[in-house]
Amino acid sequence: MGPSLGALGLAAALSLGAQDLELGPAPTREMFPLYLATLVYKPVDPTPLGAGRWRVDVDHMRANVFEFSDIFKADAPPADSRVAVTRETAQAMAAAHPGLPVLFYFDEEVVRTSLSVRLGLSDRTDVWAEFPFVSQTGGGLDAPIEEFHRLGFEQFGRDRVRRDQVTVAIMAHGQLQFYTDQPVRARTQDPTFGLTHRLVAGPALELSVYAALKPPLTTQYGVFRSGWDHGLGLTARWRAAPDHVLYGGVGAIRRPRGTLAYSSIAFGRMSGGWGAHATWEYRRWKRFRPFIQLYAQSGFLPEQPYQKLHRPSLQHDLGCRWFLGAKTALTLRYLNNITHNENTADMGIGMSLTVLL
Repeated sequence: MGPSLGALGLAAALSLGAQDLELGPAPTREMFPLYLATLVYKPVDPTPLGAGRWRVDVDHMRANVFEFSDIFKADAPPADSRVAVTRETAQAMAAAHPGLPVLFYFDEEVVRTSLSVRLGLSDRTDVWAEFPFVSQTGGGLDAPIEEFHRLGFEQFGRDRVRRDQVTVAIMAHGQLQFYTDQPVRARTQDPTFGLTHRLVAGPALELSVYAALKPPLTTQYGVFRSGWDHGLGLTARWRAAPDHVLYGGVGAIRRPRGTLAYSSIAFGRMSGGWGAHATWEYRRWKRFRPFIQLYAQSGFLPEQPYQKLHRPSLQHDLGCRWFLGAKTALTLRYLNNITHNENTADMGIGMSLTVLL
């Protein structure tokens, strides 16, 4: 009896340890300026924590955005001219194209730090909340991005404007409708509240359904406030082999009307859409787990001339997890845009600290 009880206790301890080490997919989130005020698709961990257990995550993302309407390529300044895009410059850009319903120029670095708390209500159901803070500045990633682009991935226009500036301009019918070159530092964003419920719990497969709600409590740039955005989706984990774990999910988002400034923006009303993720995580080593994740979204805006904002997008995360203990892990990842439809951040880096209680 004694050896059997000892083996049972050891198995239980190993089982609990394995549960403690389950982190789910990487917490990627779209960082394009137009989507910061809204609820967007974000991967959700399908594995419940267990009744009475807590999980706390601190996630830090830094993404660089340099995107503009295609028509501006014909009027671009000379290479290596390093001009500053000022309010007067943006007004001149708008006046040169009075017949177009919308034009945009976005050049900034977005930094988003969020605190997420998750609580297990039962063996199948968790509730969670996310509280984000966002800074929007010129940042410091322009120079390393340009050096990387010299390897053969050049992005038109980066060498023609001043580095590390913040400029957000929206133009319509020859008029400048919105402009800011002022940095925003550590501004609160709308929280998100959610519930996850496990539907299937097999030896290798887990499938859960989740729902999320974002109340409209804050404004973007002090002007744009979205509505009561909400989403519903499925999220899964499949242990295909002892060293290979796959995550996947899909979700739909609905965006009711927000304030007049938000709902009547020149791009057209922000519509609902879908998102999806697929992740492969390699678990050969006890403390170190590399992974790659694909992150897709539908276009959320109506089709407009010289824009690609209505098209779907695809991005990737390439990263690793380092387990600092049985209940603590650090996640590092590099994010990059694949589709180049001018409706995502160009690239970014992310870091997360996870603690299970």
